[in-house]
Amino acid sequence: MNRGMHCGGIVRAALSAYNQFWFHRCSQGLLTVLPDMYLVYSMLFTLGAILSAPFYLWRKGNGLRPGHWRERFGRIPFQETHPGAIWIHAVSVGETLAVVGLVKEVERAFPGRKIFLSHVTPAGRAAGEAQLPAIAGRFYLPLDWRWAVRRVLARLQPALLIVVETELWPNLLRATQQSGARVVVVNARLSRRSLRGYKLARPFMRRVLAHVDLICAQTEADADRFRQIGARPERIRMVGNLKFDAQPPHLGEFARALKMALRRAQRGPVLVAASTMPGEEPLVLEAWELIRTRYRQALLILAPRHPARFDEVARYLAGTGCSFIRRTTMQVGEQELGPQLASAAILLLDTIGELAGIFEVADLVFIGGSLVPTGGHNLLEPAYWSKVIAFGPHMENFRAIAKLFLDAGAAIQIRNPEELAHAAWLLENSEARRRLGASARQVLEQNSGATARTLECLREFLGREAPVRRPLSREAK
Repeated sequence: MNRGMHCGGIVRAALSAYNQFWFHRCSQGLLTVLPDMYLVYSMLFTLGAILSAPFYLWRKGNGLRPGHWRERFGRIPFQETHPGAIWIHAVSVGETLAVVGLVKEVERAFPGRKIFLSHVTPAGRAAGEAQLPAIAGRFYLPLDWRWAVRRVLARLQPALLIVVETELWPNLLRATQQSGARVVVVNARLSRRSLRGYKLARPFMRRVLAHVDLICAQTEADADRFRQIGARPERIRMVGNLKFDAQPPHLGEFARALKMALRRAQRGPVLVAASTMPGEEPLVLEAWELIRTRYRQALLILAPRHPARFDEVARYLAGTGCSFIRRTTMQVGEQELGPQLASAAILLLDTIGELAGIFEVADLVFIGGSLVPTGGHNLLEPAYWSKVIAFGPHMENFRAIAKLFLDAGAAIQIRNPEELAHAAWLLENSEARRRLGASARQVLEQNSGATARTLECLREFLGREAPVRRPLSREAK
């Protein structure tokens, strides 16, 4: 359930807002008196799927091929069963990148087990293909109907389902445990905003979480929130955030060529606006115009968060009259990039998978989703490159990480475009820029180790030759 969305309503709850169930909008009394809450949940989920299908097909479906739609109904493209396999579910790009290191450690520790990776978004699947090409297979998570989930379980026959962060689909968790597999939530997090919704349905959530064998929480605050919504305390451990252990970003051919081209053309400074959200591009451009009045050779690299918005942002830039170039129209190569960038003040990064390497060429990185109330995004990748990092007031989805960086003097929090432009003074102060960048890298290194701790937790369930099939307890039924 996607951490960034908390709006109510069945339509988004059924197919888009992965951190929100339909019952957030229901009354607590309804949930407690109905004899079969799973049946009611499935009925409302079906209603939501029907009502939202036209919107979903129009807004989200362009990234899914016909075969991918079959996967959403449990028809995954694997002919053989794989008893004892490991099924890992990472909803989108952020969750996928967070779990890459853990997946590689699991591969090394348990070479005899097949690993399958599921996603919800096309961007998440693309990230999985790029980062983990050698796994046994990948597919889209089936919609949360018990019959669809059972189709996948019958084909994979996993010993363990690893859920990344907060994908608490009731039928998925229930059917998986009933199949005899174990269920572990890794890198688990629960925001204060999500907590309020889940607490409305605590009786149901207690039953849902009874199907989870272990929750590996990012922080003690996350662990406490899971306890508040009904998770058993003995099944929760605080192991840290896997994102601090993420693999070093790959520079990539384009980033290398861009770095050399900028140096030859004496372009700079470079501002990277990473993972911007709807309504945020005008604010970034407002700050950019102020920066450009001082630095005429500066370059803005604008990277919208969602691929579906690439064309929308391009049309917006064209409407403003800004000189810009799209990454997808550029020829890669040091000699070719210079002339292509000569007349452009803005580079629209309309590709997937290149942003992490692009941070290396930045002088200042702005973390998108933070000047508008969408919860912010991950700031650890630019920290790896020891970059100056700025973000706005809305970092709810990364509250703990943002506080770590602010407390260490490793990032700047701004409130508006004017303050973002003012942060550019660091571009002239090499010592301040070096100090901030070094502090950011130090925070990253000091908080590593979650991968090793999580792997030790998984050994409790994978250190056997065969999956343990257990009858469900009375409470879980």
